[in-house]
Amino acid sequence: MDKKIVERWKLPPEFEVFNNSTKINRKKTKWLAPNRHWYKLNFDGSAQNACQAGGGVICDHHGNIVAAYAGSLKNHTITQAEGMAILLGLRFSTTIDIKHLEIEDNSQIIVEAIRGRSIAGWKVDSVLRDARMLLTNLDDFTIRQIFTEGNVVADSIAAMGRLQNGLQCWRNPDLLPMITKEILETGKNQV
Repeated sequence: MDKKIVERWKLPPEFEVFNNSTKINRKKTKWLAPNRHWYKLNFDGSAQNACQAGGGVICDHHGNIVAAYAGSLKNHTITQAEGMAILLGLRFSTTIDIKHLEIEDNSQIIVEAIRGRSIAGWKVDSVLRDARMLLTNLDDFTIRQIFTEGNVVADSIAAMGRLQNGLQCWRNPDLLPMITKEILETGKNQV
């Protein structure tokens, strides 16, 4: 029966069907530093109970964090938090005069909406319109979706945003939240 389901629905080989449940085999995801003279912005949203937050990190081509930011967004959706996270990251990138930027997030909704291939919803679209406007300040950029495992540091920063009142920015990696520093030090630096 399982093989018939796979054949009938023409599922890709990474899907395995077991007793009416689907398992997706993921490849290991590893964060990679950007090319020379480029920076990378990893951002994420975080939600728990009624508190949402967004945050991110900007790294140079050596993988060093040059900036990080996080802030709470009460009474917003996770998609709104993700949208604010990219907008804040692009604003921060502009203030430190970045011209070549790789952008990564684990939200396909946000990535596709920034690319103009979908709509994220009216509450998010105005934020993403502002983000797309900031992209015009860059000489070149790429944007792609990554698995959550490749966005661990941005995820930890976004989660810390739930504890903030307003926006917190870090330009000194030594001042990053303890949990983020622990992720970096234990070799799980998969930003």
